Amino acid sequence: MNDPFSTLGVDEDADDDQIKQRYLSLVRLFPPDREPERFQAYRAAYEALSDQRKRLETKVLGTRDSVLGRIKSHLLAPSKPVCARASKTTVTALLIDGIDRACGQDGTA
Repeated sequence: MNDPFSTLGVDEDADDDQIKQRYLSLVRLFPPDREPERFQAYRAAYEALSDQRKRLETKVLGTRDSVLGRIKSHLLAPSKPVCARASKTTVTALLIDGIDRACGQDGTA
């Protein structure tokens, strides 16, 4: 999925009302019966940003493919025995890295 913030055309600091207003205005312009692909993209972006917790998850993980890739590679690494959970240390390190990137503290955001 593309970046939901850019899909809806809102800032990362937008609140619930701004996101909802933008989503509704886009749906009025591109209703599902006339523009089903656009509607699906807007709907998916709105669902990813629909509340504060989901927005934070999207900022930290959803738009950071490298972080998600590292989590997946750690969990699916063939050289290690299959486990249902990553270690607490690994998850903590990945989350801290994602938060740093989301906040722009490493200079890449």
